[in-house]
Amino acid sequence: MAYRRRKDKDAWHWCKNCSNWPKSDYVEQSSKPTSGELCNECLAKDKAGNCSK
Repeated sequence: MAYRRRKDKDAWHWCKNCSNWPKSDYVEQSSKPTSGELCNECLAKDKAGNCSK
């Protein structure tokens, strides 16, 4: 699974259908981030079962 965040932000995203999913100027990693925040919208989508990974 890919985790992305904008270079100038702290929130990590992993749901491709998140309204804040970074499409440019981002950092990406395959493991769960150990620093920064996890996106609340991604958390909600994941919990509801409608996260596009």
